[in-house]
Amino acid sequence: YEAEQSMWLYARPARLADNSEELISDTVMKLIPRWFYPAVKQADLPPPKSPADALAAIKVKPGFRVELVAAEPLVEDPVAFAWGPDGRLWVVEMRDYPNGLTWNGPGDPKNVPGGRVKVLRDTDGDGRYDKATVFLDGLPFPNGVKAWRGGVLVTAAPQVVYAEDHDGDDKADQRVVLFEGFTEGNQQHRANGLRWGLDNWLYMANGDSGGSIKSVATGSVLKISGRDLRVRPDTGELDPQ
Repeated sequence: YEAEQSMWLYARPARLADNSEELISDTVMKLIPRWFYPAVKQADLPPPKSPADALAAIKVKPGFRVELVAAEPLVEDPVAFAWGPDGRLWVVEMRDYPNGLTWNGPGDPKNVPGGRVKVLRDTDGDGRYDKATVFLDGLPFPNGVKAWRGGVLVTAAPQVVYAEDHDGDDKADQRVVLFEGFTEGNQQHRANGLRWGLDNWLYMANGDSGGSIKSVATGSVLKISGRDLRVRPDTGELDPQ
């Protein structure tokens, strides 16, 4: 309902005067009969499929196949994943969406983040992961992960962090902030998408939250309002896109 309403208002790139959007919205909504948006009851929705049923429902072209490598309860609320060179699968879980594990209002220090990164292993070599360990916990709405050097890079506004396990238990015992200052806007629109480019830079999407990004290594600051960026995590370089 709200999505349809916003689509009508923002279909054209015009800047409306103060309160004009509210006036237009209220007027339009009064003119549209309620039956235009029939209410959907939870009981009317189909139940969730089991992992096996979901796999069977996927149709691919001849010569291709889809295999199940991980599912609940091994992972929970996954939003991003990346394979490491050793075959381990790194999975970001945004299980704190949309308000954290506890919610006391915007900016309240008592809000408890519950996002985490898991590392999955296939211990018997059958092509399916069977062991999951919480590698990093307590992240605020993490949404991106990339295997790098001996650990992983993770986007979790307002920071991009690097975490590494030094004793082999698949749990991070080093956590370093590389970049900070990303605006904590809509949880679905935050900085994300760690992808290596052919130019040996790591590319990130800004989402639409922006921020003045500081490189902890160099101290330089880059304002990214309306732009994406690329970084070099080893040197701390920042470059707008």
